[in-house]
Amino acid sequence: MRAKKSRAFSPPSDGGEVSPPSDGGEGEIQNLETALAGGESELGLLDGLLHAASRAANIDELRGYEGAATARYFACWGRFLPPEFPFERRSTRPPLNAVNACISFASTLLYSEMAAFIHAHGLDASLGLLHSTENGRWSLALDLIEPFRPALGEALTLDLFSHQILGKAHFENRNGGVYLNDEGRKKFLLQYERRFERQFMSEAAGHRTTLRQQLENQAILFKSSLYEPETFQPFLIN
Repeated sequence: MRAKKSRAFSPPSDGGEVSPPSDGGEGEIQNLETALAGGESELGLLDGLLHAASRAANIDELRGYEGAATARYFACWGRFLPPEFPFERRSTRPPLNAVNACISFASTLLYSEMAAFIHAHGLDASLGLLHSTENGRWSLALDLIEPFRPALGEALTLDLFSHQILGKAHFENRNGGVYLNDEGRKKFLLQYERRFERQFMSEAAGHRTTLRQQLENQAILFKSSLYEPETFQPFLIN
């Protein structure tokens, strides 16, 4: 299966045409648009980047559009946060404030769960498409969780601060960054599980499902698309 996947979807080293499934980046941009419903000017910019991404000639160009869309998204998304938790930009390794700490923690949880699903379905999680293959990294897991970040990571983070579930007492400074403390992690994990297991009607799937089921479904769809690449569809928010 590793060899089959490598032959079917290895991104060209010379920056040549994108091999299917190449709509993972487009799926993320579309979900960023949905998450910002109501911000007309930002939506227009994201829509333009989505159309540009659909015509990307190579992996590097697609990554560029995805990066530009993410920067625009976070610039607008931060405005919804309470004033006591300002957010200027995304920071990782280490996260430099409480908001980034929550986004990073959610991303770590998503990454771990997706890697487990990928291995459970007999795929090699180290062979990525949009994320290049590196030692010690499950690059395919990073690829497949991208469309889920707005639906889970950022949406959950916004709820935690907007509803005052988390406060300044739930964070600690260490190793040059800001992280959830033990009590903060407990509160975060409780809300994470509730959101992940909450049923919703998926317009794309045509039935009731959960985010966790859809996360596993991405691994299943990716595996089947190794033989028919055009059939892969990224997860989309209603």
